[in-house]
Amino acid sequence: MPQTPRTAVFLDLDGTLWEAAVVPASALEAIRAAQANGHKILTNTGRARSEVTDLTYLGLDGFCFAAGAEVILDGETVVHEPIGAEAAKAIARVFDELGFNYNLEAGDDAWIKVNNEEDYRVIRAYAAGTPDPIFSVQPAHEMPEEAWPRILKLFYHGTDIDYEQVKALMPEDVTLTYLAPGLAEATSARASKATAMEAVRAKLGPAWRTMAVGDSDNDLPMLHAADISVAMGNGNENAKAAATWVTTTIGDRGLWNAFKHFGLI
Repeated sequence: MPQTPRTAVFLDLDGTLWEAAVVPASALEAIRAAQANGHKILTNTGRARSEVTDLTYLGLDGFCFAAGAEVILDGETVVHEPIGAEAAKAIARVFDELGFNYNLEAGDDAWIKVNNEEDYRVIRAYAAGTPDPIFSVQPAHEMPEEAWPRILKLFYHGTDIDYEQVKALMPEDVTLTYLAPGLAEATSARASKATAMEAVRAKLGPAWRTMAVGDSDNDLPMLHAADISVAMGNGNENAKAAATWVTTTIGDRGLWNAFKHFGLI
């Protein structure tokens, strides 16, 4: 029998649902058990759809991609919020002037601009041997002009320039979200992990409660907005402070323990 109330669960990917694109068996077990009890499970990730491995094997009910800029529920696209061609080009100019390596992410396609070969080799080595496709996408010089209006996110990586300095250079109506030292993502200010969650709630109806599970600063909008919020044991201090409850680490049945604690399974 379904649990009461029915819950829409929003899972961050990196550090929450998976590590290096590998989902722990306990997390898969928790997802399937919760769905069997009538709950809906969705991703809510900063990654664009073009920069994740095939997630169909998970059998999820929906996907929130690109920090809320693209939301799919039960096979239907309910949010599509590109940055806009002019703003995307302005962000790219800033990143180029600062010498960043960065990805340009649409829903179906992604491209990478390499301005620093040494940093690029380091980050490619970090991802080597994993199924993670994020640093092995098409080169930016192959991106067609008509792709600019479809860009959902730009993501820079591998720099020692202060995040606040970069944030001050962003165009209006753009949010730059800190991820980690040298890593940040630029998205439309009209989209976030919280707006993605609320769009799903609006489709499902008021009888559904929301639960967010994350581990880092880019999860804070959904952790603050959810009815129930969970930080992973491996999460940072900001995520833990924002959460209703802190579970164990991803490798120590973190997702299973969270679902069990809140009665989903």
